[in-house]
Amino acid sequence: MKRHFFRNSELVFIAIEEIFMGIVILMQSAKLHNVLPPILDWTDDVVPGMIYLVLGSLLLVNSLWDFYWYKIRIILLSLSAFMFTMLTLSFGLDMFYSHQVDVVPYLFLVITVRIVYAAWQEPSYKMKGGEGH
Repeated sequence: MKRHFFRNSELVFIAIEEIFMGIVILMQSAKLHNVLPPILDWTDDVVPGMIYLVLGSLLLVNSLWDFYWYKIRIILLSLSAFMFTMLTLSFGLDMFYSHQVDVVPYLFLVITVRIVYAAWQEPSYKMKGGEGH
């Protein structure tokens, strides 16, 4: 496990960020101030908080124990990028509507870029079943 921690440290930190984001949303600490379109207004509710917790936990388990079924890692990273993209858009629109500059959407944008970069760095030979192919 220690070897996998150092090997997949970027994924471990992404998973921890996602777990903390789920906790913050569940504690209702991150709330939108304006009414947004329904496609973006759901990002600060309880259900997305639970989704962040589950995705972060699954990504943490996958990166620490380094399973040989690597397609699940790309799926988890894609879902994580989708969820953080929705957060970036919703908090960005909230900032736009309130006419106040806030750092939160930019933080979510940086996390989204990190997730996409981590997915991009996944070696293609792992998608074929591990290092033996």
